[in-house]
Amino acid sequence: MELVSDVFDAVLGQDRAVSALRHYAAHPVHAYLFTGPAGAGMREALVAFTAALQCPDKGCGSCEACRLALSLNDSDVTWCERSGTTWKVEELAEAERVSRRRPLGAGHQIVVIENIELAASAGAKLLKILEEPPSRTIFLLTAEALPDSLATIMSRCIEVPFSPLSIETITEYLVREGFDALGARAAATASGGDLRRAQVLVRDTDLATRIAMWQSIPDRLSGVSAQVAQVALDVSAAIDAAMVPLTDLQTEEMERRAAEAKSLGQRGVPRRKEIEQRFRREQRRFRTEDLRFGLSALTHVYRQRLVEGLEGLDDGDRRSRVMAQGALRCIDEIDRASRGLQNNIDEQLMLTNLFLTLARQ
Repeated sequence: MELVSDVFDAVLGQDRAVSALRHYAAHPVHAYLFTGPAGAGMREALVAFTAALQCPDKGCGSCEACRLALSLNDSDVTWCERSGTTWKVEELAEAERVSRRRPLGAGHQIVVIENIELAASAGAKLLKILEEPPSRTIFLLTAEALPDSLATIMSRCIEVPFSPLSIETITEYLVREGFDALGARAAATASGGDLRRAQVLVRDTDLATRIAMWQSIPDRLSGVSAQVAQVALDVSAAIDAAMVPLTDLQTEEMERRAAEAKSLGQRGVPRRKEIEQRFRREQRRFRTEDLRFGLSALTHVYRQRLVEGLEGLDDGDRRSRVMAQGALRCIDEIDRASRGLQNNIDEQLMLTNLFLTLARQ
């Protein structure tokens, strides 16, 4: 990994969080909870914070302690991984076992547990771990949003909140990476504040075509089941194509890690299985977000129809009432489908059912 002048230089657009982390590195406590949306830089901040906690100078970026932590090779920093979609009690028990080891180096034993919002069924175990920490152990947790059942976890940690990255921050970053300003701005706008998603979208030459495809859907819905099913297939195929830049980025990252490992004399990429599991989760999340993005573009079309219908009502056009009511029902159906994406759904079935419903309005 390329050395930086400061370990937090890699964290973009989170000045308040970084300022707090610099202070906490000098005055550490037993547990921190990073909260915020995916793509806001929490993982980069986690890596930087582990280095700052282990560094004698609290994050210089150039010492051996920083180098090991930044390259994920510090044996006293454990990145816990779950095997499924939720945390299991036995997986958290393993995290507890690791937390009770004495650090091999002069720093801390650091245990990282990401996405604890997925530990609702094992919340009691997680709470117990945090209540009885060894003196030299520090827990770093993350969550996009905590359910009420895990609210007590918050009281055991210092919270470090992260906000979605601004369009300006993402645009500036992409331009520095060599992308043209217009494409960078478009990707940043479509990213929803998620830097990783923006890095994928800026490489997606079909982004505008995909948006146009979503916007054309209302005109393609004839009500004929075969036609509706074809529209659903076309959407899935477009999302498949949109995934290619992400898998390319992941391949580049793995190749970079392999080169780093080789330069350090290691036989393979450390924690390769964990990285591959993270990649698979990222692919699932990206696919869901691309669906949500497309549904938002579709909603925009029906909102325009709603406005046209309401304007027609002012002119006394009775047909406009039907148009406005139909558009409003379509918006409600799309919103229902978008909220359902958080569940483990059959994508093709969801799209087909949604488009059939829209065709009947």
